[in-house]
Amino acid sequence: MNARSLCSLVLLALACDGGDVPAPKPGGGRVDAVVAKAPKIDIEGFCDTHAPAASARAMVMPELAGAAPAKAGGWRWINVWATWCKPCVQELPMLAGLRERFAADHLPIELMFLSVDADDATVASFRKAHPGTPEGLRIKDESVLGPWLKSIGLDENSALPIHLFVDAEQRIRCVRMGEVEASHYDTVRGLVQAG
Repeated sequence: MNARSLCSLVLLALACDGGDVPAPKPGGGRVDAVVAKAPKIDIEGFCDTHAPAASARAMVMPELAGAAPAKAGGWRWINVWATWCKPCVQELPMLAGLRERFAADHLPIELMFLSVDADDATVASFRKAHPGTPEGLRIKDESVLGPWLKSIGLDENSALPIHLFVDAEQRIRCVRMGEVEASHYDTVRGLVQAG
């Protein structure tokens, strides 16, 4: 006698006592279900400043050394960095990987890199020494940085890296000072999806 037949006999014997025992389901299989854990999304903990759309400050790009970028079709994540900023340099490869992951997940966010280095030659030399460094924009010159930071609501002496999350309507919805980690992927995705 197999286990299924034995189980059926036990259930029939219990049913004879007048107890309410449900009949076995066809196929007799059982599926153990586990509730999936939602990823941790902590927008308030991630952003140093976070604003709802109605009260968010308009994003204004600084004067740039080259042409201004076209308007984004969705969200834009602007990574403000410099070649002399050690934490900026350390996170560049990870950020480039996140950019690929956003594209693979069809998340409507563009990751843009904005260097605050003094000249194009400095950035070009750095990129030659670090071939994986993403292409990006550069401010016109160092004198532009402080006033630009003030114009977007930051202290003009803010430390790098700075991460600006700008919605499709060109409003700054989140500012994070300091490094971002790969584990922040779900929080960034949650920020974008929440709109």
